[in-house]
Amino acid sequence: MAENENFSKDNNTENILTENTELTENTENTASAENTQAEAKADKHLITLHLSHKNGSKTLHLKKGHLIAASVAAFLVLGGGAYAGVSYLQTQNRLTNSQQQLAEMEKENRKLTQRTEILENENEEYTQHINEIQMKTEELENKMTELENTKQSLAEEINNMSGTSTDSTATASAENGDTACAEANLSTACLSILENGSTSQSGEKTFTTIVTTSYNKATSLSAQLDKMNVMLDLTGASFVDVATNVTETLAQYSNVPMGYPLEEYVISTEFNPDGNAAISDGRVHKGVDLSTRSQILPISATAAGTVVEATYHDDYGYYVKIDHGNGFTTLYAHNSENLVEVGDTVKKGDVIAMTGSTGMSTGVHCHYEIQLNGIYQNPKDYE
Repeated sequence: MAENENFSKDNNTENILTENTELTENTENTASAENTQAEAKADKHLITLHLSHKNGSKTLHLKKGHLIAASVAAFLVLGGGAYAGVSYLQTQNRLTNSQQQLAEMEKENRKLTQRTEILENENEEYTQHINEIQMKTEELENKMTELENTKQSLAEEINNMSGTSTDSTATASAENGDTACAEANLSTACLSILENGSTSQSGEKTFTTIVTTSYNKATSLSAQLDKMNVMLDLTGASFVDVATNVTETLAQYSNVPMGYPLEEYVISTEFNPDGNAAISDGRVHKGVDLSTRSQILPISATAAGTVVEATYHDDYGYYVKIDHGNGFTTLYAHNSENLVEVGDTVKKGDVIAMTGSTGMSTGVHCHYEIQLNGIYQNPKDYE
């Protein structure tokens, strides 16, 4: 029994040893497995972070995949930011360029607007110039017609004078044959001059119709005006010669005032019926003042006529007024004395008064006026 008990104890001991051995092996295997798992986990977790806080600690394990993902995400974020930045800069540049182009277009638009306004103004001026030129051309045609009418009037007047002189030649020759013959010959000579002067412009004058609208070609208008100028020059040149000779010859028989009443004079105050400040002393002056530089000189009638006034006036002093017919009158003022009386008939060149400084006067001179149908005329136009 004792041996059996010992044998049992030995078997139990062996079993316990075996179990211990197996337990040891299992423990070693478990530790080895845990080490293997730890190593595997270590291989899977590239970075391990231990976070401590009041209630405990927490471990974060970053795997390679996480790091790669984070890297890719960071790359994408950075790349996207860079791309966005580049796109922003490009967009900003395009916007700046667009603004510059818009500013240039606005500037060009302003230039075009200004140019359009200038062209509109030029067009208006062009239209006005065309209208003015057309009016001037019509005036030229009217003047040419008037020249021809004046020639005809001169011819008729010379014919009438010639007829009158012929009828009175027999009677006048008994008293003053030389004078009558001279007058008849003078009339005949004037008629001859007028006829000779008219030969270069024979026949009726025909005038080319000038533009009827404002926008015909400028070249056509220029050509028409040149033609008109040539025609006017030819007619004018012919008329000047004729009119000068005829009017000077017939001046003593005409009742139209011509020239000035003094042989020696200086115009001290000009004709200024409107009181233009730029003319002489700027005061209203309805005639001309002919200064004789303190000399007392004879005053002659500038045309044939009848004395209608010869008296004294507070402003004019001693003055003479002559009615020449056909609406013409002349006045001679500030005289030292009058040599004619009302009702006297005078011829061109007859002495009617002497210069002086009577009335409202500051020096020896003759105030000379011409009126046509009651309208004051500039004596310079009748030189």
